[in-house]
Amino acid sequence: MKRSKESRQHHWWPVGLQRKWRDSSGRVSWIQPNGETDHKKVDNRKIGYKRYGHTIFRDSVWKTNFEDLFKIDNKVPDIVDKLGAIRGDRGNSCQFYQLEENLHRNLLLFLYSILIRSPAYRSKYGNPAFPDNEDIGKANIYQSYETAKALCNTGSISNQFFVFLRSSTKKFIFGDGSLDWLTCNLFANQILGKTLIPLTPELCIYFCTTLIMTTKPNCAVLNTEPWMVEKINDITQIYSSNQLFYLGKAPKLTDLFRKERFLEHKEQSEPFIDFLDKIAGNRTPDLKSINAFR
Repeated sequence: MKRSKESRQHHWWPVGLQRKWRDSSGRVSWIQPNGETDHKKVDNRKIGYKRYGHTIFRDSVWKTNFEDLFKIDNKVPDIVDKLGAIRGDRGNSCQFYQLEENLHRNLLLFLYSILIRSPAYRSKYGNPAFPDNEDIGKANIYQSYETAKALCNTGSISNQFFVFLRSSTKKFIFGDGSLDWLTCNLFANQILGKTLIPLTPELCIYFCTTLIMTTKPNCAVLNTEPWMVEKINDITQIYSSNQLFYLGKAPKLTDLFRKERFLEHKEQSEPFIDFLDKIAGNRTPDLKSINAFR
């Protein structure tokens, strides 16, 4: 992902990840709040980008371009391939594993990378105090990622848990925003909170920090039912504003996505997330107990 310091197009959705969403014609498709759909070839670098998004511009001189800060993008193929090798048993809805430390740290940093560069994050934390000074917003993004990188590389990981939600039937969607109850705590120099991010049409990642300090296991694989995928897709539509990426059939739009705003839950609470937290507490989920969420 090396580029010149004058590069104008900065990606918030890594090209290596976009390839996982391509169809048989090599295209990535998306739908807008008005129901219009569009697509581009997967290697077209104008998918998921922000013009001058990571370049601080002052007095007609390029001062800082921090696109190269996100070197974790170079590890996308390796990360996704390794995650692909961790699969649950078809006869068992949920299985627990131990994620090795290097993959754990890289995956967490990659999730932070997606969240911090997203249009949703830029809208919320980009430049809240000085709306007319975009450089301040970019500096906030730069500092947030620097903090996340330091914490992911050297911080304790004993209270962190991943749930890999896999779907062999219905497909996940990805938006320009994700459920993010995680990055807000970077301002306190902490990895604390939760996030839910679809990485591919078949794989969604849930990450949370737990109250119990433990080292094993730190990961679970959940084979999802179609209604679970629908629930996750509805959550994605809440946190997205302008684009939903999909593979295959375009998703049915919700009224919340049609508002064209980056919305959030009023409180950091959601029954389906509570269900995933039970798995993070190393308890095999009772699927019958969550029929009310359907």
